[in-house]
Amino acid sequence: MSEIPPLADANVRSHTYYVARAHVRCWHCGLSTRLLALAVPHNHETLDGDTQADADCGDSASDAWQRATVNAMLFYVEHLSDDVRDRLHRISPFFCLAHSAATLNSYWANHCEHCGMLLGDHELHCEPDGAFMPSSEAAAANIQLQQVPEPFEAVAAGYAFEPEFFGFMRKS
Repeated sequence: MSEIPPLADANVRSHTYYVARAHVRCWHCGLSTRLLALAVPHNHETLDGDTQADADCGDSASDAWQRATVNAMLFYVEHLSDDVRDRLHRISPFFCLAHSAATLNSYWANHCEHCGMLLGDHELHCEPDGAFMPSSEAAAANIQLQQVPEPFEAVAAGYAFEPEFFGFMRKS
């Protein structure tokens, strides 16, 4: 995947990616709001942190990238390439870089389109029945996946291998 322009410290890359869309009721104002998330298809690559540490010490980094044969949802995304960031901003200005008091870090996060409240990735991606962690085929069918046939690179602290019910999400 060497033709993908490098993003400093990227740990996930792919020739294509998905923008996932869902709705959730804002836990602050109670209104339904639109959400975005990022996913990568099978055959994306992840950076092995241990190998990267060895490469920083002067060893070869050629084996650092590992091909993943599964789909994955990304969360706690700290950095995105400019092209991906621009596309996401065009889709929703409510998905933007924000500082989280809970994580003491900044990451690309959803905000309520009505009240502006930060809607944290933990509740959306890590809790059962979270917007991007469906617990049934029917719940997964409420998530729309739009494939973007463009290169993708990101720094993501959260990575869910082959999310359950991914195959039931609607592809457009």
